[in-house]
Amino acid sequence: MQQNYSQRLEMQIPQENTYTGLENSLNLNYELEKLSKKYNLRRVNELKEYVVNDEMIIPYINSITPLIMKYFPENKRYLTYCTDPEFEELSKAKICIIGNDSLFEEERALMSTLNEEILYLKNYPTHVKNLISVRLWWL
Repeated sequence: MQQNYSQRLEMQIPQENTYTGLENSLNLNYELEKLSKKYNLRRVNELKEYVVNDEMIIPYINSITPLIMKYFPENKRYLTYCTDPEFEELSKAKICIIGNDSLFEEERALMSTLNEEILYLKNYPTHVKNLISVRLWWL
């Protein structure tokens, strides 16, 4: 039988571990208050409606926040809900990191490294990772 994966380790997609037990927050407002210390929250009502759909979203955001802070400690960060006007299923929460125009290439490289590191986190299944996107934005 032919194997359908790359022999090069850096090209292999890691195996998913099942969710390992962070519990759903009993108080969503408290969890969002904690997140507001790291992110400027936008469209909070829509964000609340979105995060109650999966109990792993808040723990997942909490787990990737240290990585984001490691790569972009000085940048402004927003946590928001973005609506797709045509396809509701494409609407999702986003973490937006505001880039510095003078550091465009360096920050783009950092974002690529950050997203790769997030991809290889093993504590959360892919469906949870797909619920939040982390993007670099320039204003």
